Amino acid sequence: MNQAPKGIQDWIYSLESSATKLWIRWILGSLFLLGLAALYLFTEARNFSNPEAMDMAQLGRNLAMGRGYTTRMIRPLSFKLYRERAAERQVSQAGLLQQPHPDLHNPPVYPVMLAGLFKVLPDSMRFGLPANITTQRPWPEMMITALNFGWLAVGAVLVFRLGRRLFDPAVGWMAAAVYGGTELFWRFSSNGLATPFLMVLVLLLADILTRLDETGTELAPGVVPPIVRPFRLAALAGAVIGVGFLTRYAFGWLLVPAVLWMLVSHVRRIGVSLVCILVFVLVTGPWVGRNYHLSGRLLGSAYSAMASGTETFPESRLERHLKEPKQMPDLTEMRVKFSVNGADMLRGAIPKLGGNWITFFFIAGLMLPFRNPRLRRLRWFCVGGLGMLFCVEAMGKTHWSTLVPDVNGQNQMVLLSPLVFLFGTSLFFSLLESTEYGHAIFRSMVVGGTWCVLSLPLLSTILPPRTYPLVEPTYRPDIVRELCGYVDPGELMMSDVPWSVAWYGDRDCIWLPLWVRDESGEDFFAINDFERRVAALYISPFTAEAPLRQVGTKDFVWGRFYFDALLRRNLPTGFPLFYAYEGSAGAGHLFLADKKRW
Repeated sequence: MNQAPKGIQDWIYSLESSATKLWIRWILGSLFLLGLAALYLFTEARNFSNPEAMDMAQLGRNLAMGRGYTTRMIRPLSFKLYRERAAERQVSQAGLLQQPHPDLHNPPVYPVMLAGLFKVLPDSMRFGLPANITTQRPWPEMMITALNFGWLAVGAVLVFRLGRRLFDPAVGWMAAAVYGGTELFWRFSSNGLATPFLMVLVLLLADILTRLDETGTELAPGVVPPIVRPFRLAALAGAVIGVGFLTRYAFGWLLVPAVLWMLVSHVRRIGVSLVCILVFVLVTGPWVGRNYHLSGRLLGSAYSAMASGTETFPESRLERHLKEPKQMPDLTEMRVKFSVNGADMLRGAIPKLGGNWITFFFIAGLMLPFRNPRLRRLRWFCVGGLGMLFCVEAMGKTHWSTLVPDVNGQNQMVLLSPLVFLFGTSLFFSLLESTEYGHAIFRSMVVGGTWCVLSLPLLSTILPPRTYPLVEPTYRPDIVRELCGYVDPGELMMSDVPWSVAWYGDRDCIWLPLWVRDESGEDFFAINDFERRVAALYISPFTAEAPLRQVGTKDFVWGRFYFDALLRRNLPTGFPLFYAYEGSAGAGHLFLADKKRW
């Protein structure tokens, strides 16, 4: 029976026990991480610069406010699919754009998570902007960043637990510290993306697979293991991959290396594989069915990522189609896209995998076999997953990845970086054990110094000078909020940055169609005259910069419109929005309305 320490010697003895040392390490590590997170959050984190982050955030807020899974950012392609599906179901198409538009592009888990966050926040933290927008971030973005920092901390704990179980506590501590000290992960968290949560799912999947591996090797050779535990673990693996798919569709491709791993590694290979696939289908089936019911596509308008970035559909052209395109990319165009993006990733993404130099230890470790077959199989799952996500990223990459390099929702290979860090750290300690240091303190100094070197990008980021939060000139929350304030909540806006209008302005906003006026029907008037009256048009500096690369191309339409309206004060004949607000013109923001609203 344990007794409470009575004297000073008992207290000293209790402090030297392994359990107490572990608690002290966790407390000190947690305090250090909280202090670092607070410093980063208030001095270095910037406003959202990723369209996906703003899109997800406004979806979560709509859910929290009881609007259902509807979006204020309306993609013309999404509306096209919704309208065509309504015709197939013999539902009236009149006034479809007048109603709240269901989101057909994003999976639901992360927006639902954000909805839970917004549900407990007061209105001031759902919509509020700081008094000084140049030095402070909007409160809603800070709260989302804090939530993602929580997932980052959960990931560090899981890295430690997995490293301690597969290797030893030292590897677990170091891998967790490297994971928590990787600056790229902090940027993902502060930019409002679901990547920290998805990396937690990868760690859970790896833990489940290793435990499933044990059920096939812990018995004597030739003995078939019991059926309940492996099937339960396979079902958990399918559920985790299903939740990942419902967070980001590309995550679902990890089902392929997971099932191949089961087929190769487990005694009950057929049974556990089928259970994993069945549970994945059960988890994802209702949502995929909902998409098909509303749009006629299993993934809604998200399929456009495969064809975007080809010669037929450069940049965002496919998502802005109001009608069925006359042609789709052929096999040659898709092969060219894969080759170009793949070559670019081999030059940049692979060397920078995970945003930490520990990756080079992982790559070097591939040349050295593990004695433990369980570790060998897990490492090959990691390599197979990287190969699969490499192909998915190369095929699904669009021009959005160039807006915010590395820190974007199309960076898929980064999801497996926690496992890369674990195996890289294990090789580091293997090399460390082969060196004599004379005293344990020197070994500790080497380990600590190595962590400092690996975390230099993060440590140098939080040092002065301070980074200001504004993402200029594209996104100015105060200007967007002011302009949207001139439009009533029930009216429709049109913009080149509808994600910004939906998030900062909380107004229905449709993306710019392909043309201002054109006989094809892919134009402004097709929406304004036949679907829903456009009350205001907002064009940001995002378009002002585009003509530098679009002059002479068919994508220069709105760039020419922007310069004609802002500089020449000239609008196309019959264009109904001819009242220009001059208050934001000096900052490069063009706002045209149907009447003088200011």
